[in-house]
Amino acid sequence: MNRKTKFRIFSLLLMLTLLMNASPLQSARGEIKEESGVTVYFPNWNVYSDAKNQVKNLPWDRLDGINHAFWKIVPQDGGYVIVSTDPWADTDKGNPNAHFSQYAECAKKYPNVKILLSIGGWTCCGYFSEMAASEDGCASFIQSCVDTLKDYTFLSGIDIDWEYPGVSRAGGSGDEGNPVKGDDKTNYTLLLKEMRAALDNQFGKNKKQLTVCASASSGTLSRQDYASLFPYVDRINVMTYDMTGAYNAMTGHHSALYGTVSADTAVKYLMKQGVPASKIAIGSPLYSHGWKIKKLSGNPLGAPAQGLGSGDKTWSYLQKLEKASVPEGNPGWHMGFDEKAKAAYLWNDDPNAQDCGVFYTYESSASLEAKLAYIWAYQLGGLIVWQAHGDSAAEDWPMITQMYQGLH
Repeated sequence: MNRKTKFRIFSLLLMLTLLMNASPLQSARGEIKEESGVTVYFPNWNVYSDAKNQVKNLPWDRLDGINHAFWKIVPQDGGYVIVSTDPWADTDKGNPNAHFSQYAECAKKYPNVKILLSIGGWTCCGYFSEMAASEDGCASFIQSCVDTLKDYTFLSGIDIDWEYPGVSRAGGSGDEGNPVKGDDKTNYTLLLKEMRAALDNQFGKNKKQLTVCASASSGTLSRQDYASLFPYVDRINVMTYDMTGAYNAMTGHHSALYGTVSADTAVKYLMKQGVPASKIAIGSPLYSHGWKIKKLSGNPLGAPAQGLGSGDKTWSYLQKLEKASVPEGNPGWHMGFDEKAKAAYLWNDDPNAQDCGVFYTYESSASLEAKLAYIWAYQLGGLIVWQAHGDSAAEDWPMITQMYQGLH
């Protein structure tokens, strides 16, 4: 009996079990797990930012997890291994501020913070499908992950950021794209099943975490088999951001809680597949997307607009615009809040300002509060954040502090 036949038999048995025990929505209810909470992404390119951001300067006392981004898959000796996208920044012993040496020290002080290694990301998914299409490919990749966890004992597990199985996408300059080389829907689950078994065999049952990222779009989610894969993962991190952007010809929300494409629709989709609520985390962006409204008149939300290449601003920048905002009727920056979508925005209507007509969609303290309430209402597995340094370190991380206090 081959690998895929065994998997299909297992999938049928799993679905029968779900149907016999409870309806998908009922079985998805649970309690917030102890290890759930606030998980932030820390990209290794932070070392080149103006602030020279470092691992040791993160608010470790207000975090439950850190996903280090990114490592990638490369072919080697007929198989596949994982390597850092920036070895100098991450592991080079000649770099006094290498991220992994800082993680090792911080992990001793904060042993309850889970540090996961994120593999993939939007630009580094070129070999996922090819690797997952064969038993030997999977085996070599999994062994490389296990070896890396053995080499860096502070790591609590692996985060698979394959964007996205079954969704073919051409690459470009510096972007591997996401070529589909096989039956991704089946192979993705098989990869996770075999990864879970390898982690448990090497380190002990459930001693190392395995998490995955997921799109907020049901059209993309349907390309993966969450009803079959969820038993093998500790958490499904739904990236409930980038749901609109400069590519759209009108202003909108890129991280709406409710709406046609929203955190709510993604969560409900996964729960209907039988995924326990405690294994679902939703996302909070600490950055904006922006447009230039073509003609200011009436409601700026949903207005025809031209996307701004410079529309991705950090939350710390947007906070300054919030503080400078004025009531409607006075020209300048204004804060808006969509009560139906529970989403925030900023726009400028000062005809004498260079930013006149600029509109930003972003996460505010008010929209974050609504997400935190939603997490508690559905007993979800927490919040993921892209990325940590969008917050204001100078003001002692106010957004991450709100997240942590809201979930504890």
